[in-house]
Amino acid sequence: MPTLPSLETKEYMSITNNYLKRTMVIALVAALAFTGAPAFAQTTTTQAQQIAALQAQIAALMAQLNALSGATTTAAFTRDLTIGASGADVTRLQQWLISRGYSIPAGATGYFGVQTQAAVAAYQRANAITPAVGYFGPITRAKVNASLSVTPTNPTTPTTPDDDDDDNDGELEGGAGSVDSYELISNLNNEEVGEDEEDAEVAGLEIEVDDGSDIEITAVRLDFDTVSATNDDFSDFASEVSLWLDGEEVARVDADEFDEDNDFSRSISLDDGAIIRAGDMGELVVAISGVSNLDSADEGDSWSVDFDQVRFMDADGATITDDPNTAARTFTFEEFASAAGIEITIDDGDNDDINESRVITVDATDDTEDVELLAFTMEVEGDSDITIDSLPIEFTVTGASDLEDMVSSVYLSVDGDEIGNENSTNGDNTIVFDDLDFTIDAGEEVEFIVTADFNSLADALDEGDTIEVTFGETETDSADFDAEDESGEDVNDADISGSATGGPFTVFETGIMVEFVSAEEEVSFSADDVGEADQGTFEITFDVTAMESDLRIDRSCTEDQVNAAGQGVEYSITNSGSNTTVCSLTSSSSDSEDTANTFELDEDDTRRFTLTVVATATADHFAQVELESINWGTATDDTNANYYTFDLDEFQTGNVFLNTF
Repeated sequence: MPTLPSLETKEYMSITNNYLKRTMVIALVAALAFTGAPAFAQTTTTQAQQIAALQAQIAALMAQLNALSGATTTAAFTRDLTIGASGADVTRLQQWLISRGYSIPAGATGYFGVQTQAAVAAYQRANAITPAVGYFGPITRAKVNASLSVTPTNPTTPTTPDDDDDDNDGELEGGAGSVDSYELISNLNNEEVGEDEEDAEVAGLEIEVDDGSDIEITAVRLDFDTVSATNDDFSDFASEVSLWLDGEEVARVDADEFDEDNDFSRSISLDDGAIIRAGDMGELVVAISGVSNLDSADEGDSWSVDFDQVRFMDADGATITDDPNTAARTFTFEEFASAAGIEITIDDGDNDDINESRVITVDATDDTEDVELLAFTMEVEGDSDITIDSLPIEFTVTGASDLEDMVSSVYLSVDGDEIGNENSTNGDNTIVFDDLDFTIDAGEEVEFIVTADFNSLADALDEGDTIEVTFGETETDSADFDAEDESGEDVNDADISGSATGGPFTVFETGIMVEFVSAEEEVSFSADDVGEADQGTFEITFDVTAMESDLRIDRSCTEDQVNAAGQGVEYSITNSGSNTTVCSLTSSSSDSEDTANTFELDEDDTRRFTLTVVATATADHFAQVELESINWGTATDDTNANYYTFDLDEFQTGNVFLNTF
């Protein structure tokens, strides 16, 4: 029986082996570094690719060399990274960029988002790498790997490893080992894999190792199965399958290696170093990358994945294969927008000063420019930026035959910057702003403002014409709305909600603006006798401002004569047939030019008015008074026929009960 080497002999052999590895790596690096170009002709692009690949090999070998020699190093990057990528290598890249002054406000999160993309692009510009678009590909990766910080030690002879080093340079410590338990990671269930999404985590195992030995996981057998999919070709859904241990990638294979021939089940060998230390728990995660062109018939189809076997080796060199005996996890394949959780919300925001109905004063002979007609916000939720190429705004006009009679040009602005302008055309009341190429970042809310240049009254525009402006679900459902997600797919109509409306607005050369002040109501008796019918006294107080000219308000008031010339202030009362009413209009101030029929309003001045309505019950009923319209103009004889009817919904009293007894 052969004699086993002593512990000291084992240590010496390990040291010698490491020393030899170091020597071999140095030789290989030197060979790679000084190998000349091939004799046959090459294009510049091919040469650049070969150089980049060679630099990446050298950087990877240098990382191995430093690991063997005890050097302090940042591990080389081994895969391309772009928007949506995640993992420990993303964290290391972010830390490396931040350490060199490239800003990532969110910090090293481990997720490759727009901030990391911007930092990579800045690094590329600083190092003349083109195109500088923030994609961490072979050329950029080789450049970064070549510049990784290395502080080597300089041993002249092999040194004895430090027994107190917990990582032990990838060596396993202990004796016989086993796994105490396998548990599925609870928050990885019913996940979505988006079209063209990279490394979407779909299932995971919590592996708890006993105290006897470190273990190194060497292979995992995965079993995929259809759940609700009629298409059983896994490669039509997924492009790659990867395994990750505690955030570090340990294996990656093409999805087409799971097929009908192996019943979508196969073992995946893991990279060296997939170690879980004795007494610790590790998380082994399965991630799926979606295909870039998911067929519409396959959208929403479900698959499942099961950990059939886990193979590992302990410190004694024994290889153990376990069945984790856990349930399968289900996941679905979705188009990019669905998987990214894209939602676009349209709202008029806090923009009453722009969107509320009002009089727009126009000129008799000159155009009136840059009149604000609509303000709305658009908020993008989910994990994808949205790029808007075309956006339609709908106009509704009355009086005028079409939009061209009222306005000549319409503009779209964001945060004070104009991003689109269009001329109105005969017979078309929809303005489509196209070729916008405007991007809204995921999680961002942007405010848009629509303005227009109004024609003069000398053109086809007439006083009293009205215009209303709308943007919302109806417009985004049309072919004129074009917005794409990061994958280049059109945003679904179902992902857009909300709307905003400005107006309606009425154009006059002169006009009034009315602002609500207060409303009061009280109930009293019509006489001292208790048996008499109730009286309700209703008061609505409001301010009126004259614009562009001296104007007049008719003194009279009347019930239910909506938009009748010379009726002054018009009001309505609920259950009007159940009472008799009298009314009056008074002002808190006087003017020397007031007449028996009208109140004078000087240009740009404001006067306060109160409408008082006294209603006597003729039947038991509830009563409430609401302002309907205000007659204004320049006539002094109570015949003014211009009606202010805008946004008077809040000009109303409370509801009271009037009893006839």
